[in-house]
Amino acid sequence: MSAALEEVTELAALQPTFRDLIHQAFALRLGNVEPAFDFHRGWNGGWRCRATIPGKVPLDFALLRTSAGALLAFPVPLPTGWRRRGIQDSAGVTWTVDDQGMPIRLR
Repeated sequence: MSAALEEVTELAALQPTFRDLIHQAFALRLGNVEPAFDFHRGWNGGWRCRATIPGKVPLDFALLRTSAGALLAFPVPLPTGWRRRGIQDSAGVTWTVDDQGMPIRLR
């Protein structure tokens, strides 16, 4: 994981924000869709979310906090078609992955 990002280990108060971030990521690409959310802990204790849209393959998101304190729901792995546009965090910063698959700021 990038030094600028850390996994969220306490989810309770942050869940609505992560739902909104994931919903927005899908809406930008697929229009008005309603994903189903399955929040669960990853093997290392950080929170993850599997988002499912009927008729589509589920997408797993790592739930992260940036060094600036913004929240980021980052698809793992980031679909190839999403890399150019990237994923926005709660502060409006856009993230993508580098050639090694590590999250980096896009703009």
